[in-house]
Amino acid sequence: MSGERCCIIRRSYYPAETHLRRNAETLAAAGYEVDVICLRGPGEPAREVVDGVRVYRLPLRTRRAGLPLYVMDYGGFFALAAATVGWLHLRHPYAVVEADSMPDALAFAGLVPRLAGARLILYLFESMPELWAQKQGVPMTHWSVRLLRWQERVSCAVADAIICCHEMARNVLVQHGVPEQKVTAVLNVPDERMFHRALRAHERRGHELRLVQHGTITENYGIQVVLEAIRLLGPQHRVHFDIVGQGEYRPVLEALARRLGVEEQVEFHGFVTRERLMELLARADIGVVPMLFEYQSPNKMFEFVALGVPVIASDRRTFRQHFSDDEVLYFRTGDAGDLARAIAWAIAHPRGMEERAGRAWERYQEYRWQVMKERYLGVYDLLVRQAGRGMS
Repeated sequence: MSGERCCIIRRSYYPAETHLRRNAETLAAAGYEVDVICLRGPGEPAREVVDGVRVYRLPLRTRRAGLPLYVMDYGGFFALAAATVGWLHLRHPYAVVEADSMPDALAFAGLVPRLAGARLILYLFESMPELWAQKQGVPMTHWSVRLLRWQERVSCAVADAIICCHEMARNVLVQHGVPEQKVTAVLNVPDERMFHRALRAHERRGHELRLVQHGTITENYGIQVVLEAIRLLGPQHRVHFDIVGQGEYRPVLEALARRLGVEEQVEFHGFVTRERLMELLARADIGVVPMLFEYQSPNKMFEFVALGVPVIASDRRTFRQHFSDDEVLYFRTGDAGDLARAIAWAIAHPRGMEERAGRAWERYQEYRWQVMKERYLGVYDLLVRQAGRGMS
């Protein structure tokens, strides 16, 4: 790959977004010259080099306060990202440009390099039509879902290759008419340099159970179900719940915790440093993954499993594709009573949970990044060869 230039466009923060950093550093280690176009957080410079990756930050931040601001935020990022990648490509042409959803239409931000000879990858982190239909409770024939499917179709058409996060998402894309050979499933697993089992070395104290959930705080992550389950468990079960991350749903959850009378058992940490995140995850007795909808990437589950943390998760097909009942303790999706039952079982059977975690970790060896990165790099390498750019 020596000297081949590529660019990743993502409406996120770098290096804070761990999966974006994992991908960029993987490309750099493989010999690519990597640029990242992303959002600019407080105190961050507009341009810098982070571990060999050139970062171009746009003067925008995420805001989650209703549809009008969503449209403005995404539209503003699209326009600035398209202008930036076009300008950078004219100065030093890219071999490959990667656009990371959401939205799917961000692929068109790479249209100028694409027309000028670069290859374009669309990396789909969510199946937007299916996720929207489930979240809104509307059929797939609803006009809003059809609009999202049209966006998905035209975005995939402009791209040379599609990467998605699991096989179920790949199958859906193929059913939607995307050529099968164009789509590669690369599981969104963590970077083993950060997430490894050696970090976890603790013993549960008495009968207290420490739960943890991390990531963007949104309704579809199902944290509200965990709060209700803690209430149902009552004072006879000692449970502490660490919530790590930030999002528009946090005030709702804080109010819910007070209303349920469990605020003393729940701690909202907000955004934390990478070191603090790893400390909170590694000391947990249980990682809880209560996502409400299908087609969501199971990346949080992978992170817990990589650390050796036992997992309680909602019973979703996406999750069961990767881990069985012997490896993860499942509960009925959205059912706080069934989650309370699972937590009570975990409190009473700590060895059983650790045995599940061990079996899950063994299974995870099939999915880890050292395996998945070969698929990821394979997409880039194939596109470079197709472009006739030769690799030494």
